[in-house]
Amino acid sequence: MERYIGTKIVLAEPMNKLTAWDVGLVRDGQVSLTEPGYKVVYEDGYTSWSPKETFERAYRRITEAEIRLVESGHAGA
Repeated sequence: MERYIGTKIVLAEPMNKLTAWDVGLVRDGQVSLTEPGYKVVYEDGYTSWSPKETFERAYRRITEAEIRLVESGHAGA
């Protein structure tokens, strides 16, 4: 098998696991419910919760210049 790197732009905000539990994003109570993490909203509207370490390993904030590039339709051109 070959290795691939995927890219996607998501909306996210800090949210601990207890809050994610309260709003129905997680139902796994095996780890501390106060575990830090992020609420993540994908382009298609799908919403999930990700542990902080996992999220921060996969994503970084995009810069204003990158936002303008994406909005102008030149990303990937």
